[in-house]
Amino acid sequence: LLTPDPAAAGRFYEKLFGWQIDYQGQYAVVRNEGKLIAGILKVEPPEGGTAEAVWMPSVSVVDVDAAASRVVANGGMVLKGPIDMDKRGHAVLISDPQRADMVLLEARGGDPADTEAGIGDWLWDEIWTDDPDGTEAFYEAVLGYDEVALGEGYDIFLYEGEWRAGIRYVKDNREHMLWVPVVRVADPAVTVQAVPELGGVVWVAPDEPPSDGNTALIGDSTGALLLIQRWPPLESPLTTTGAK
Repeated sequence: LLTPDPAAAGRFYEKLFGWQIDYQGQYAVVRNEGKLIAGILKVEPPEGGTAEAVWMPSVSVVDVDAAASRVVANGGMVLKGPIDMDKRGHAVLISDPQRADMVLLEARGGDPADTEAGIGDWLWDEIWTDDPDGTEAFYEAVLGYDEVALGEGYDIFLYEGEWRAGIRYVKDNREHMLWVPVVRVADPAVTVQAVPELGGVVWVAPDEPPSDGNTALIGDSTGALLLIQRWPPLESPLTTTGAK
């Protein structure tokens, strides 16, 4: 999480999800039930402006340098790196052609095995885009996604038969598109009740379309967007967020 106020954001997530947060200067380590799941980094506002709070996803790649070259070759930008992140691995911060940012990571020691997400764990990531065809072509070329499952306004990236990320078509006047993460919760209707009390915003409640009671879009106390979702859903085997 990139945010101008890590302490305020940390309090929000500690209360909402029960996450444990260890502050280490400008950086904080986030755990769920003792499992390392995220970090929080303080960002300073640009001169004369304000700093935007945003969750930044990371994706595993075999070779960071080769992946960075594919980013540029396919119309994206390398914003920082590739750099060595000590025990974490080799990484590069990139931006796709619609200015949605993410980190590509060659993890030192390899990747953890796929397991079912627990309550309070990351369930999914989806990219919001007004050019789904261009977005799909970019990530297929850069990350090697080998299949796209098409839906109505929502597509899914697959890799070797496994769901990996969602593509949500949005009509937006934002200067750039973005990735939005999804946290698994037991009951979105219960979780959103605490959001305003903690300084956050409920942008789309569970009883509003298109969630059917299974999802909600919220903003944390510093403005970062994220989705919460019940999984498996109550009714349909495939919800509009496409979580797995």
